[in-house]
Amino acid sequence: MILPDEVPAMSLPGVVLLPKTVMPLRIFEDKYRQMLADSLGGHRLFAIANKMQENELSFPGETLKLHEVATVGLIRMSSQNPDGTSILMLEGTERVHIDQVNEDLPYPLLTVSPLPTTNRPEDELEAELVVDLLGKIDTLHELFGPSNDETAHACHAIDDLEMLCHFIMQTYCTSSPMLQKTLETTDLVKRCRIVSEYLSLQIMLVTDTDQ
Repeated sequence: MILPDEVPAMSLPGVVLLPKTVMPLRIFEDKYRQMLADSLGGHRLFAIANKMQENELSFPGETLKLHEVATVGLIRMSSQNPDGTSILMLEGTERVHIDQVNEDLPYPLLTVSPLPTTNRPEDELEAELVVDLLGKIDTLHELFGPSNDETAHACHAIDDLEMLCHFIMQTYCTSSPMLQKTLETTDLVKRCRIVSEYLSLQIMLVTDTDQ
């Protein structure tokens, strides 16, 4: 996929889309209805950019401020409702650095550059990382019980390390700062360790709660 220099964006506080995962979205604001129409008429791409919340701003009341790393997604499915709102599925395709934000349109238009993954592990280390992550998923599965069956099985069916990391975080993690940290970490080995440490913390918290 060729990444255009400029992509429209949804700026949502606390929302992070990781590459190789899918996010359902409901489009109802007028500015994003226009963005969706423009995207569908073009590359079918737009970015999800994590808008900084009040406590993250350098100055209270500061204008639109986005975290510098976002994800460009491809619209896989879009369905418009009779009231003009739309439901769509957005697949994260590319981690990008936001070089510039154009606010002349009703929605943000971002000038972006790709941030490719670095330090992909060799076979032996990759196998160790997969075993570690899936082992912790299995432990959580035992703690959560049958309600976690589908998610655990889905993790075991993924044969791509990066996709596995992102699926785990997108599914289990509710912390926006942790998701943003995961997104911003281009080094895949370090990213796997972030995910592993997060799973260890969840196991500890669930175990302590049950005692």
